[in-house]
Amino acid sequence: MNDACVVSLDYLVGEGVNSSFDKKTVKRLQDIEKLQPEEREHIFALMDAFLFKCL
Repeated sequence: MNDACVVSLDYLVGEGVNSSFDKKTVKRLQDIEKLQPEEREHIFALMDAFLFKCL
């Protein structure tokens, strides 16, 4: 079977794993994915520090 055909309807209509995120959050995550690996690591380090302090 072709792996491209093995997806759920939820995935196809955008109601899968990220369905609980608002559009602004999803857009930001997509933008982070476009960054170079080193830049992503900087963003994640900042996020980790912030979350550690706040949670």
